[in-house]
Amino acid sequence: MTRAFTTRKGPLYHNCQLRAPDDQPLCVCDPKKAWWYVEKGLGVVASEEPLVVRLTFEPSGRPQVEREDGRFYLQERHNICVTCGKDQSYIRKNVVPHEYRKYFPDILKDHQSHDVVLLCIECHKISNLHDQSFRHQLAREFSAPIGTEQDVKVSIDKSRKIVRNAASALLNNKENIPDNRIAVLEKIVKDYFNIEELDDNFLKDVVKIDIKIWNDDYQSHGHKVYEGYEKIGVMKLEQRWREHFLSSMKPQHMPEGWSVTHNFFKMQLKASHFPPDHPERMKYKIALVGTEGELDIPYSPPVKRENSPSSSTESQSRETTPEGMFVLSALSSTNETLCVKGGC
Repeated sequence: MTRAFTTRKGPLYHNCQLRAPDDQPLCVCDPKKAWWYVEKGLGVVASEEPLVVRLTFEPSGRPQVEREDGRFYLQERHNICVTCGKDQSYIRKNVVPHEYRKYFPDILKDHQSHDVVLLCIECHKISNLHDQSFRHQLAREFSAPIGTEQDVKVSIDKSRKIVRNAASALLNNKENIPDNRIAVLEKIVKDYFNIEELDDNFLKDVVKIDIKIWNDDYQSHGHKVYEGYEKIGVMKLEQRWREHFLSSMKPQHMPEGWSVTHNFFKMQLKASHFPPDHPERMKYKIALVGTEGELDIPYSPPVKRENSPSSSTESQSRETTPEGMFVLSALSSTNETLCVKGGC
């Protein structure tokens, strides 16, 4: 029997550390990310074992150590099952499944490591069973069926398939088919198209017919549930999945600072940086209160830093840096500004 998942070949957490120029810890990360800063001239190696990289520029944000969100990104993570503590044969678990998160606004797709935990094989199986029950609960709440005809994007027209197969047999294998079977196959094709005679050219056209039926009313379960929360606040869906994981699995080894309300304060803070009519503010509105809610957060523009990069530079640089670690200015500058994961 083939498993639908495989255990990790190596650890998920390497606990390398990034630090600010004054040695304040910014976050833990994997070696690939840490060495990226060194290779780009944006950091220097302060220690090799364990690997610590000190940035050579002032980051645009620092961890909010007084809040759980900030503490979460600073701690050393352990490669163990968060439920039972087993330290072998573990698998990544997305607490908020991708089938929902893939529809989220982009501001909720960054910094997802909070919702990725490790489970051993047995706990992973149990968690998946609990998830199926919760998915069906969401399906009932939002009329978002799972695995029904309404939830199928493409189906097969069985009658067309039978006709196409009959035409293919007559065209490609007629000499090996008994006469009585040939008569049956010819009748199938003739009756379907209501014709009296067949020839090879016609059979060639029949073999090419499309047997797929496209459901124009198709909408995936995940998208329909997302649309429901888009009206009232997408972060509420995040929080429900986190609450579900805690209540169903009762994990005993969750990282310090792991929170059901993770990112909520930061989303409020960032929303305040945009005026009410700014298109970016709508993303935060959808995340926090939804299209039908009222975002009662006054406009409070951020204090601009010296040599702060332009928004166009920020947008461009996000595409050139690894896995969500965003350098916000040109790499050639000695005063680059960085938004470190968990610190902005």
